[in-house]
Amino acid sequence: MIKLLFISLISFVLTAPVLAEGLMDPISGSPKAGGFNLEGMNGNEVNLKDYKGKFVLLNFWATWCAPCRKEMPAMSNLHNEFGGSGLEVVGVHVGPSLAGIKKFLEAVPVSFTILIDKDMSLASWGVRGLPTTFLINPEGKLVYKAVGEREWDSPKMVRFLKNLVTKYERMAETGETSESPSENLSESNGPGEKSFFASLKETFGWSSAGQCETSKLLPN
Repeated sequence: MIKLLFISLISFVLTAPVLAEGLMDPISGSPKAGGFNLEGMNGNEVNLKDYKGKFVLLNFWATWCAPCRKEMPAMSNLHNEFGGSGLEVVGVHVGPSLAGIKKFLEAVPVSFTILIDKDMSLASWGVRGLPTTFLINPEGKLVYKAVGEREWDSPKMVRFLKNLVTKYERMAETGETSESPSENLSESNGPGEKSFFASLKETFGWSSAGQCETSKLLPN
């Protein structure tokens, strides 16, 4: 039964819209990012406001997500490329199970901060599949989104992100007003449509009170 759930969920993840050849999709209007208070691997709470003044690449992932596992090393390389200057990479694990996450990170170590959304309190972010990554600017606004795996350490991606950071820093110095991206390729749930997080809760039986041992869903 567990293997069947694993296969069906991976199939769902892989059928999410993936732009493998693209970089990131602009989010029209640059809406304010929802705040969060999430627990890190060391038990300390982390708030989005802790990163004020920097770009944040916020990646939603899970231990059972094969594309997430594949892109993690590249995301770690990207984090190292910036060295905490101008941009921070932050991973948000969707769902509970600290033990499962620790087991995953032993196999796929990363250099960036990992937070745990145990009760999926960030469902309002509109995540439709994993991995999903948002770029938040230093003003706390959502400016870009990527659904699906990306080559985060590719020269093209690194140049794209460094150009954004440099442009923002230059505008901050001159007092120029930032421009919002011209397109909106993000998706939202339609009326009565079940959210991705809600589907996961229902499938795994997750709740704020109960936890599922997701380490059992990791491939051998």
